[in-house]
Amino acid sequence: MKFATSAVSALLVALPSISARALPRAAAAAAAGADQSSLTLDSSVIQTTDDGQNPPVTGQSAAATSTNNFINFCSGQTITNGLQITTGSCNPIPIGNIPAVTAMPSSKFQSPANLDTIAADTTFNVTLQTVGIQLGTFTNAAKTYFANPQTLNAQGQIIGHTHVVIESMPSLTTTAITNPQDFVFFKGVDGGADAQNNVVVPVAGGLPAGAYRMCTIVSSATHQPAIVPVAQHGTLDDCVYFTSAAGGAAAAGAGAAAAGAGAAAAAGTAAAAGTAAAAGTAAAAGTAAAAGTAAAAGTAAAAGKAAAAGTAAAAGTAAAAGKAAAASAAPATAAAATAAKAGSAATQGAAAAKAAAAKAATAAKGGKKARQL
Repeated sequence: MKFATSAVSALLVALPSISARALPRAAAAAAAGADQSSLTLDSSVIQTTDDGQNPPVTGQSAAATSTNNFINFCSGQTITNGLQITTGSCNPIPIGNIPAVTAMPSSKFQSPANLDTIAADTTFNVTLQTVGIQLGTFTNAAKTYFANPQTLNAQGQIIGHTHVVIESMPSLTTTAITNPQDFVFFKGVDGGADAQNNVVVPVAGGLPAGAYRMCTIVSSATHQPAIVPVAQHGTLDDCVYFTSAAGGAAAAGAGAAAAGAGAAAAAGTAAAAGTAAAAGTAAAAGTAAAAGTAAAAGTAAAAGKAAAAGTAAAAGTAAAAGKAAAASAAPATAAAATAAKAGSAATQGAAAAKAAAAKAATAAKGGKKARQL
């Protein structure tokens, strides 16, 4: 009994300090509840930042400022009020809790993976891995859209959910801008992740043959895009591009192989044509070369003939020179006889010339008479 009495005594001694610690928490909770029903702004939450341009920074714009946190910013406008107003609205709800940089969400599709080909018109599963967010909190989007501030769990992670959206594309290489109002599949993932941080989303009936882009939209509980603490960060979402085809990847691969074979055949035909053209060119070049060779041969022959003629002339000159030498070496009698013969030849030549001149004169007179007729 002594032990029990001591324990009770110790508890009675500790109660005042326990109560002292518990009361502020209770008061804080009560105050927080009262703050959410008060129509006045608590001065302790008023931000004091300026417009960001003191001093001015080139390339930046001045931000608007407010001394009451823009509490009446939406005054006179259609407020969102939890609705998805397609004509636009103004949302007066604050952003809320923002996580640390060490607790930002990140997403990656596991399947279909980027550039995969799936079977057309066949149900398939989308597997998405997401970390840094507590998935599974999904409020009524028809009544609470953007209606709450973002909140964090005990680990400092955003409490919310994610979405999967698939859009049809003209091709995997298109540069055309898409229309956010046009999509072929959309699903808000309202369940939590498994032990590997994966969620699985079935796409019933699959997709027609074509090219697609699939992306995530990571959100807070009331569907607003997740807010993180710094401007410079990697994307919180993921996008992949994939195709669907009749028969799936195997059929698409066979089609690609056939297309490749056709291209190879066309290339072979072009190569053969090029070879034939080259052969024709070579033949023409050979013919020209042969013609050139023949011409060269003819030139050489002509040159040979000229050379032969020159040689003969040289031989004749040499013979004449030899005869002259022999004549000069002969006795004077022989020289005299030769001179006599030369004189006789000269006389005969003169007579022949006189006769030729007479004939020419007669012919000239005959030609004059003929012209006169």
